[in-house]
Amino acid sequence: KGGSDAKAREVCKPLNLSVRGMGGEHTAIGADGTCDISPRSRFCIKEAEIITALYNGIKNLKAEEDRL
Repeated sequence: KGGSDAKAREVCKPLNLSVRGMGGEHTAIGADGTCDISPRSRFCIKEAEIITALYNGIKNLKAEEDRL
């Protein structure tokens, strides 16, 4: 909440995650912070790696949000 596209991308980029608005690619995150998070890697990646990346990304986003 109160975050920005740039901040969300800053936190997610090192974790190889993509951030986009709920309207799909190239849309801004919602005013309330609602967004879609997905792995950047789409090929040659195991499902367990995808889940781990998503978990770590969400955990870091939550920590950043709590810090604000």
